[in-house]
Amino acid sequence: MKQKSSDNSSQHVGWLNGRLSHKALVALIALACLSGLLMFHFFLSYLSTYADNAYNKILSDSQKDTQQAAAFLHDCDGNFTALKNYTLTHKISCEVWDSRGKLLFEYHPLKEEKNFLLSNSSKVTLNSGTTLTIRTWSIPIKEHEVSDSIRHSAIIGLFVLNICIFAIAAVLLYLLVLAPIVNLRRTFKEYYEQGALPERSSRQDEIGKLQNTFVDMVNVLENEEQAERTLIASVSHDIKTPLTSVMGFTERLLSADLTPEKRATYLQNIYDKALAIKGIVDEFDEYLDTGVHSSSPMCLISMNDFCRAVKKEYQDELSDAGVQFTVECICPSEQLRCNYGHMTRFLGNLIGNSIQHAHAEPLKLHLKCSRENDQIILSFSDNGQGVPPEIMKKIFQPFFTTDRGRKVSGLGLTICENIIHAHGGTVNAWNILSGGLMVQARLPCAKL
Repeated sequence: MKQKSSDNSSQHVGWLNGRLSHKALVALIALACLSGLLMFHFFLSYLSTYADNAYNKILSDSQKDTQQAAAFLHDCDGNFTALKNYTLTHKISCEVWDSRGKLLFEYHPLKEEKNFLLSNSSKVTLNSGTTLTIRTWSIPIKEHEVSDSIRHSAIIGLFVLNICIFAIAAVLLYLLVLAPIVNLRRTFKEYYEQGALPERSSRQDEIGKLQNTFVDMVNVLENEEQAERTLIASVSHDIKTPLTSVMGFTERLLSADLTPEKRATYLQNIYDKALAIKGIVDEFDEYLDTGVHSSSPMCLISMNDFCRAVKKEYQDELSDAGVQFTVECICPSEQLRCNYGHMTRFLGNLIGNSIQHAHAEPLKLHLKCSRENDQIILSFSDNGQGVPPEIMKKIFQPFFTTDRGRKVSGLGLTICENIIHAHGGTVNAWNILSGGLMVQARLPCAKL
């Protein structure tokens, strides 16, 4: 499969690598600060400018009313009756003084009004040369008009402010959440449609962890697919040879005129090949069976009873075969939660592996059971030639074998590892300095 380069352009931009919750918190704080800046600077500045302009207009209108009244007084040449009609028509209050400060005219129809009254004065020179001072009081804007005007302007300003904040929040949401999710979805799609393998993300947030989890899952699937291909190739290789022999012998039995001795030889060969095929199938059944963890019932057993049962099961048979098998238990009172059938299969595979590969005469096998902290340690060793260092790390791999003629050899140790993992433990192997192989399993000690 081809490799895919993830589009992680924002992964190397400082705090964008942080957790999504941290980024959301930083984004909210930044948005609150920006909102406050817009509110206290731009919005209040906008309202202040509007109020200044409105106030200047009110003053301008008030001065205009006074100038118009002064122009009328000049045109009517000081006719106060006409001035009264003018003030009544234009809804203004008015007073007129002469140059000595004597009040000549007074009319205040607005004194009971509950509105804003502004006062302005102006000099008027009549045709006779007399100079008068006229002062007017006008209503440049009504009270409800002031509040309505400010409310209207505030609504416009808040609308623009909210649009700006929404736009900023939308950009942050897209950069922090939507864009990474879109890229992650594209990664998923390219994998299942094109087979493009995803790359790990350097992001430390939830989205980066999700992508890395997906990468791990893909690796598991790829390894399982590779294992399946190896399994099929192994089955094909290991069954093909004895099956070909079975077919050949069977064909000769059916077509050739054989002596009874020859026929018996062919039948024996067919039976032997059939046993070989059965052995291969049984080995795979055992491998698959130990991989099913949930179907393995567990029970408590003391290490003393476990060691006695193991010794009873194997010692007589091994002794008849000339193999020395000793069991040492230094933690007899400790208890282990296990599937006893699987654990005997674990030890049986180790014993069979030593018998096949140790090449020692006489062969000596030793099982030691001990406790270290909260773990039960099963140490199995032989006195053979050990394992070459270059293949030590491969002996637990499925289908690994040093026999080039067979691809399926070596499942025994893989089965051992599966059994120990199913019990929540770990298994390791190393060569003993004095000679031989040590396989050590560490299992959790049962808590009472």
